[in-house]
Amino acid sequence: MEEIQKKRNKSIAFRLGNTYLSKKTAAIRNEERRGYTLNAEQKKQLKKLQVQVYLIAGLIGACAVMLVIFPFHFSNLLDAQHFELFGYTFDFELYYTLYAVVMIFPEIWLLNMLNIYAVRRICEIYRYPSASREDYREQVALLTEAGLEMPAKHMKLLEIDPYIGLTRFSYYVLLLGTKLKATLSNVLMKFLVRRLLGRYALRIVTDLIGIPIFAFWNAWSSRQVMKEAQMRIVATAATRDFMSEFPEERLVQVKEKLNKLFHFIAQQKRQYNFALYSFMKEVLAIFPDLDLKYDREVKIDELFGQHVQENETIARLLIFGLIVDGTFSVKERLTIRKVAKEEWFPVSIDEMEVILKAYVNGEGLKRF
Repeated sequence: MEEIQKKRNKSIAFRLGNTYLSKKTAAIRNEERRGYTLNAEQKKQLKKLQVQVYLIAGLIGACAVMLVIFPFHFSNLLDAQHFELFGYTFDFELYYTLYAVVMIFPEIWLLNMLNIYAVRRICEIYRYPSASREDYREQVALLTEAGLEMPAKHMKLLEIDPYIGLTRFSYYVLLLGTKLKATLSNVLMKFLVRRLLGRYALRIVTDLIGIPIFAFWNAWSSRQVMKEAQMRIVATAATRDFMSEFPEERLVQVKEKLNKLFHFIAQQKRQYNFALYSFMKEVLAIFPDLDLKYDREVKIDELFGQHVQENETIARLLIFGLIVDGTFSVKERLTIRKVAKEEWFPVSIDEMEVILKAYVNGEGLKRF
């Protein structure tokens, strides 16, 4: 936890965002309730906020692209420079490249400001966190991290590594795909346009392709931030509700498989996941001596055996672990499709989708 706190203290953006959220949520007083369900008015407010934030985020992305390409095409300030190196002569757009890199930072700061504002409004809609909570400051810090898209590496504290089983090449492909999806999309679209139009593909046409692409990915990024903030609010309460339904003796029966279960879910998510961390912490409150360390990739067959009641318990824990962060990917569906057909599996994959949709839409976690 000290390492996480140090990273927070080093970040100017975190300190500013945390101060802002602390001031804006200081007046919130609310009793923690089951699953943080939303009423009709709250859902309406949330929907309106989402539309506003997505539009502004997209506008920021579009304006950032125009501020980069228009000076290049409509002035001589950023023309290519002539260079000689080792006997070779070539033209390179040095000033344009430097200008484009510098312009990234105002865009990031504007997006951060927008996302922190969105998190603040989500807190007001959910009436969370209550300033009377003992861990109020930590909850504000966690929501600030969500707003700034800071990596939620809390699972590292429990020695959970979601990347076990990936080759080094696969890991870097996943990392680059996550970090550079907007740039890669832009490069791909430019390539396709050039292939389709050939010599008629003017430079300004291919550059303008970036406007809708970066607008889309900015809106997508803000969508992910808002969803992560919502899940950080509801996950802890949902986990407590869910775990309270289990008789302790049922959990004792599967205690030896819990470390494999958590590693399996983390490896399906392939990212550090705060909602899943909340789930693990709640289980550790029941079994403080539980050692979660495990250094191999876990296959789904390792979680289930011949004992039907144990399989039912593991299956329910697995379902909750897969949906607690508000996502259920195609990869996850394909991975569990075989066991989901077993008689002891509590719900079908289609029913899991219904439970997930209700959970994400603020209707609480339906029992299964």
